[in-house]
Amino acid sequence: MQGNKFHIERINPENYHMFDDLIYWRLNGKERSPEERRKSKKKDHKDDLIRLSQPNFFNYAVLLEGRFVAWISFFYMPKIGRWNSGVIYVDELWVAPEHRKKGIGLALMEKTFEYKKKTGAEKIRLYTDNVEAKKLFKKCGFKIRGTAFFMEK
Repeated sequence: MQGNKFHIERINPENYHMFDDLIYWRLNGKERSPEERRKSKKKDHKDDLIRLSQPNFFNYAVLLEGRFVAWISFFYMPKIGRWNSGVIYVDELWVAPEHRKKGIGLALMEKTFEYKKKTGAEKIRLYTDNVEAKKLFKKCGFKIRGTAFFMEK
């Protein structure tokens, strides 16, 4: 990463305020101002922390230069029957635009590979229609297995 060292941290109650700033950045296309960060840090994130503490749910973020610049969310779903061991689903991977193509996405994906090995999961599964993300996932060894319809209720 051109001399810049980054560190990957699991999101927890102590660093959640920084993760909340990262979510803001992702949703709004810009970072919060210092004043907005101070206000956000004082907010009660109790409901988010309850969700974050769910078993088999994982959020990791990349710390670089005192702030989070990327994250991955994934969960492990145990399976029974022919699968026996379960599947890891990657829900979201996001890297701030100015930090893309520097190995951060690969490093975050490594967390899923580590957890797959730890649990003996059958496979890792994800869905994307993002052309650049597809390049990253192919680099990680993923293969397109078909198309899917995104449905919500």
